[in-house]
Amino acid sequence: MKKLFVVLMVLVMATSAVFAAGKLYVEQEQCLLVEKWGSVYAYAYAKVSNVGDKPIKVNTAVLEVFDDNGDCITSNDWMDAYASYLNPGEYTYVEIYDEIEDTSNGVGDYSYSITGKSVSSGSCTRLPVTTWLSLGEGSGWWTYDYMYAEFTNNTSEPLYSIEVVFALYDQYGDLIYIDDNNLWSDQALMPGSSMRVRTTIDSYFMDMYAAEDIVPTTVDAIAYVID
Repeated sequence: MKKLFVVLMVLVMATSAVFAAGKLYVEQEQCLLVEKWGSVYAYAYAKVSNVGDKPIKVNTAVLEVFDDNGDCITSNDWMDAYASYLNPGEYTYVEIYDEIEDTSNGVGDYSYSITGKSVSSGSCTRLPVTTWLSLGEGSGWWTYDYMYAEFTNNTSEPLYSIEVVFALYDQYGDLIYIDDNNLWSDQALMPGSSMRVRTTIDSYFMDMYAAEDIVPTTVDAIAYVID
């Protein structure tokens, strides 16, 4: 079940002592209602970028969902901020979700705020990556819907704990899904080597897409290591 909401996105500028700034800008956001496990969940996604001239870190996010009377029916401040250290010109994805336990008064608007702060340390090494979408891929008696990413270690050192965030877009270019995959800290990708990873699109989301005439179309991904 998909629901369109009124957007109440907060944009935050974080300044340093010398007044240079990293500026967190929301390029796109989306909030979807999904029925799964006998409950309704609100999933809020955002693509955010640093349009300032100094590094910035995605710091906090808060999701609030309101019923048709304007009363808050759920809120959450636990987020996944992937590749959260952003140099000027870089972007990343943020996800936050929560269960809505009472929908008796409907589901109306939502507020999804994201803040950033300037940083003097911490960064992400990003790797070149290519992506593709494979829907209905057969595996034995079953079929799966996959997002693929293939990335290359273009540094001069072995890289451990590589993380990948996947972002799925529909036929209108709207952000409709975020997921991630990673290598463990004891696994290294050697310089010049490439690796392919994939993640499955949740079947509950695929059911919602079919019901709402949403067509998963393209995949973006960021492969990175937190330095």
